[in-house]
Amino acid sequence: MKKIMLAATMLFVAIQLIIAQASSGTKAGEDIAERVEAQETSSSDQKALVKEIAEAARKAGEANPDDANAVKEAVRKKLDEIRDRESSKGKPGGKNNKEIEEWVKKLKRDLMDNKYISLPKLNDTPLVCSATGTGRTTGNIGNLILYNPTNQAVTTEVGPFFIPSNGQHQPYVVPSATPVTVQPGSTVNMPLQGYCADIHTPPVPANSTMPPVKDWVSTGSLPADWTPSTANGWKPATGSSALIPGTSNPLGHTIDLVRHPKEAAPVLLEALTRITAAYDGMKSGGIISTPFSGNPDKERESVIQQTFWIFCAGLTGSAYKVEDFSKNTVEQYEAATGLNYQKQPAETQNQVQGGVVDFWNTFQAVGNEAKVIKKEPDCLLCYDKNGCAVGSYLGSVKTEADCKAVGGKSVRKGLFGDCKDLK
Repeated sequence: MKKIMLAATMLFVAIQLIIAQASSGTKAGEDIAERVEAQETSSSDQKALVKEIAEAARKAGEANPDDANAVKEAVRKKLDEIRDRESSKGKPGGKNNKEIEEWVKKLKRDLMDNKYISLPKLNDTPLVCSATGTGRTTGNIGNLILYNPTNQAVTTEVGPFFIPSNGQHQPYVVPSATPVTVQPGSTVNMPLQGYCADIHTPPVPANSTMPPVKDWVSTGSLPADWTPSTANGWKPATGSSALIPGTSNPLGHTIDLVRHPKEAAPVLLEALTRITAAYDGMKSGGIISTPFSGNPDKERESVIQQTFWIFCAGLTGSAYKVEDFSKNTVEQYEAATGLNYQKQPAETQNQVQGGVVDFWNTFQAVGNEAKVIKKEPDCLLCYDKNGCAVGSYLGSVKTEADCKAVGGKSVRKGLFGDCKDLK
């Protein structure tokens, strides 16, 4: 298993290096400049602009050698500046020159299509936005409605976002950036894919209004040297399993997601991104096996969400333990089957609790691999002399000695572990 884990880790590091190389600011500046210089021109003004934009791209690359996004943003601002300025000698602009205005718009669309410039954030566009919930906690958590009241097509990037709570319903993290174009006078309905950041509150009901889009927090990655600061809403707290994402250092603080959404957003996104990468690496390495393994999409969604909830509970100072997960699982079992769990045969109850332990140990392993939570010792199922799991001790049985202490006769590690008789 160590070899598999090492291979998965090396693959993840390799992917990170590839991304870093592909995101080189210097390379981005040169690529954009070459793309602009390849444009066809039909006037001296257009030729002058090609030279100006290419120079701006290369200068942005020199100023931001390791930040391609900063280079793309600089080029986008340069195009907007040219479009909005008045022409002067040797410096054409689009404010009083329709030919230049249209040429710049066409170039901007071309560069957007080829992802050579950054897309404006949702709140920086003229789009009229609203969103409704779906009643779901994970996956398609909401639907975003984008209306374009202008006579020009608008291209923007949706996400990543932290959608704050309104105090009654769950906050969410939408981790991916998705480009979208809305044609003049048209409406686009866009499903939002995300994860809940608080297990203790209900989801936004289906078709109910989500918090205003203007209040959503656009967020990026967490700075490498980030630490929590009491000046920004963090409160010292000990005993939490949460780590500063990507490190072995305890977070040691909690934060109120309702009162401090902007401060919490990058921490939540970083944790969720790392959990997702850890799960995918461990799954491809053959390390993960759960009762949902026959349904890969459901397994992935469930493990990532539950691991994220464990981290979020530590982040906010709210408890979420294996006993809570067991209680929720039993409630879902009863809702799905219409049966009273306590009246079911010991074999059925043991299967349910075996699944609980197997899942919980998986959540802990993924969170530890992602460096977002401190892994607890694996939970064990403890059986009495009649072969029934001693369910009331779930979570407190970590060793064979723990099982003996509560009168157990045998132990099992999860649903798929071997049962071991205690002497």
